[in-house]
Amino acid sequence: MRVLIGGVGYTNLHDLSVGPTVIDRLKALALPEHIEVDDLNHLIAAYQKLSQEHYDKIILVGAVKRGREPGTIDIYGYGEERSLPDEEEIRIRVAEGVSGTVNLESLLILCKYYGVLPPDVVVIEVEPEDDNWGEGFTPKVERAIEKVIDLVMDEAGIVLSGDMRANV
Repeated sequence: MRVLIGGVGYTNLHDLSVGPTVIDRLKALALPEHIEVDDLNHLIAAYQKLSQEHYDKIILVGAVKRGREPGTIDIYGYGEERSLPDEEEIRIRVAEGVSGTVNLESLLILCKYYGVLPPDVVVIEVEPEDDNWGEGFTPKVERAIEKVIDLVMDEAGIVLSGDMRANV
């Protein structure tokens, strides 16, 4: 079973950097060969990757503003039952992707629209607090990152040993 763990988000944009940070930390681990970890920040490149490679499961991680308490983690499946927005909204999302906008929701919508998502897609979102330019996370989001990594590992079926946990 091939699994792709993908991070989506801006680097150096405080709490919106959750996806890339989680991916960087996971890349430092010696994961099984069937697990691939990648940065999916560029919408068109992510679409191309998913249209050319076969994955049985995709786990996506990012920060998304939805008005929840900062640091809140939401995990959900993104499957067949999800409806797509209208054609105009899809065109807007394609234009944003081409222009370099990084957006987890747009990635999901476009890849579903073009039929390149496997049936098993899990999304792990963190509610950001600070979306200004700069490095580092707010305390609530910083605390959430370790929990996100645990959720990713659970979804991928990987148990982190003490030595592996020290590297995260």
